[in-house]
Amino acid sequence: MRLAVFSDVHSNHFALEACFAAAERRGADLWIFLGDYISDCAEPHRTMELLYRARREHDCIFIKGNREEYILSHHKNGSDWQFGMSTGSLLYTYQNLTAADLAFLDAMPNVRVIDPNGKCAICLCHGSPEKTRETLHPFSYNVERWLLKIEQPLLMSGHTHRPLVARNGVKMYVNPGAVGIQAMETVTAKMAFLESDGARWVPELVEVPYDVAAAVEELDRSGLTELAGVWGRAIRRQLCEGKNYSLFCVERAAELAVGGAVLPEHWAQAARDFGII
Repeated sequence: MRLAVFSDVHSNHFALEACFAAAERRGADLWIFLGDYISDCAEPHRTMELLYRARREHDCIFIKGNREEYILSHHKNGSDWQFGMSTGSLLYTYQNLTAADLAFLDAMPNVRVIDPNGKCAICLCHGSPEKTRETLHPFSYNVERWLLKIEQPLLMSGHTHRPLVARNGVKMYVNPGAVGIQAMETVTAKMAFLESDGARWVPELVEVPYDVAAAVEELDRSGLTELAGVWGRAIRRQLCEGKNYSLFCVERAAELAVGGAVLPEHWAQAARDFGII
């Protein structure tokens, strides 16, 4: 049995379609999606259409990510999102989703346990089984902590945008990396395949080339680089170079705020520091 695993699409339908083609070439039996399908890139409805196509044509499992939580919370409770600020990308995304899209995302669980080969169960989540925003980084204590805590021999999550296979005795953690927005200084889409050898799963981390120029052109054409302010420009640069400029700007803006509220001038200075504007 072969699993195809996708995470952190962030509305990059060009990258997602290339990963779908790879999964189809490899004849994956089960397609697993670990969340953060939307936001950051343009035309989120195109990503949703691909997810619906996958659901029609393949056996799929969908897990909710933190970006879906943000969008759904805004839908249910409202928020002060504005264009031109760090929330501009989320507001653009929300305005380009349908009621059916929101219902589909809302129905996704945060955590799910599956046992597709009947011998080696898998715990699926976006960040950790507790929090969609928890980061399980290479060699970090929380990877080991979660492997010790869960009952299943395999834990799979995304969120960090960093591919990883880590082992602790008989247990294993797999992060497939990000389909849509890279943080590893390479621009190829990332995904994973897992193959059952009977008693266990054997992982393979994969890089998939896609048309980066088309994704950047669509981003420019949509106006999202302006609507999302510094964040939008950071995402554009990240698509082109694969460096985590969005996180760099968040961290630098917080540093400039010296523990206070992060203001537009902090974002602007952070962007200048990294040559984004």
